[in-house]
Amino acid sequence: MRDDDFATATKVSLAKRVGTRCTNPSCRKQTSGPAADPKGVINIGVAAHITAASTGGPRFDETLPKESRRSIKNGIWLCQNCAKLIDSDARAYTVKLLRTWKQLAEEEARIAVEGVHKSKKPSESEAP
Repeated sequence: MRDDDFATATKVSLAKRVGTRCTNPSCRKQTSGPAADPKGVINIGVAAHITAASTGGPRFDETLPKESRRSIKNGIWLCQNCAKLIDSDARAYTVKLLRTWKQLAEEEARIAVEGVHKSKKPSESEAP
């Protein structure tokens, strides 16, 4: 593992925070599921860096401290296809866009877990 790679716990958190779905709103593919072996799991998801981990990488930010490069704030969960896509065209897939994707996917996952959007919950005064 490189010094600027994500820790395993960070990768797991990135995946779970978006319900193990690709963060790209045009994709949202499920990234894990059962393997043929009853004990196995297939994973096609990857923890990608929003700003590159190394000099010369897509969206590299030289002002970002090394520890920040490997933090959860600089990570995004994607399927392998979308991870390749964003790194192949860094001008189209900007830091701002990727951070927006991440925020939207996390909000969607939170709403799915809650079962209802917070703004649609009855207020205490409306409750029976």
